[in-house]
Amino acid sequence: MDEGRRHLLAAGATALAAPWALAGPQDLEPLVLANTVYSPLVNPQGDPNGEGVDIEVAREALRRGGAPWPVTVQWVPWKRVLFMLERGLADFTTTVNFSPERERFLSFSDGYRNGTRYFFFSRKGLNLKLRTLEDLRGHRLALAEGFFYPEPVLAMVGKSVEYGKDVATAVRLVEASRAEVVIVSHLAGLWAVRQQRLEAVLERQPLEFMKPSPVYMAFSRERPRAAAALAAMNTGLASMRSDGSIARIEARYMR
Repeated sequence: MDEGRRHLLAAGATALAAPWALAGPQDLEPLVLANTVYSPLVNPQGDPNGEGVDIEVAREALRRGGAPWPVTVQWVPWKRVLFMLERGLADFTTTVNFSPERERFLSFSDGYRNGTRYFFFSRKGLNLKLRTLEDLRGHRLALAEGFFYPEPVLAMVGKSVEYGKDVATAVRLVEASRAEVVIVSHLAGLWAVRQQRLEAVLERQPLEFMKPSPVYMAFSRERPRAAAALAAMNTGLASMRSDGSIARIEARYMR
């Protein structure tokens, strides 16, 4: 076999193994990760605690999956995140729940957090003990705008809800007595209470709720590198699940 043909076959085999292997400089531009602040999963730009659990997971998974692209983050409101992904103005986002409507313009990774555990906080001194969902009836619930909440929980309170613009604001609604109870995912809720130093004001109720649906990374179907980036992400996530890396990153943020 002549030398030129050998090089061509080797290059072809490399390209099959990694779709980006023969990429030119223009193909190595950063992946745009669009997200909204959702501490500690996605922290504000420049936060001294770090970029956030899921931003770190995304970067490490892509690295382990062999993706050559750097990642740049754009922090925008959640509705803008979905708009950017639908129009192909960003490559991917983290910490997203599946829905048939979103599947129209998003390709979802393998799940990397198996469900969401929800906690409930109220003001201390209310003599309130929530142990079952039925105990929520008649109480005003604080929610953060733009998030999916478990339907069984919402069914118990009906229209008796108060909205905050984010998790921290929703927690503050209970502190200000505009709502009696706030529901939060366990990572975001514990973070918000600690960061706002509200441990002396709020108490966690015995009630917990587990929503079994996984959390995903999601890639815009309108971006040319979506399939290759998704493949790299899934490879990296599998590696991180197998060695416990995701749990260790979470624990580092929550200590």
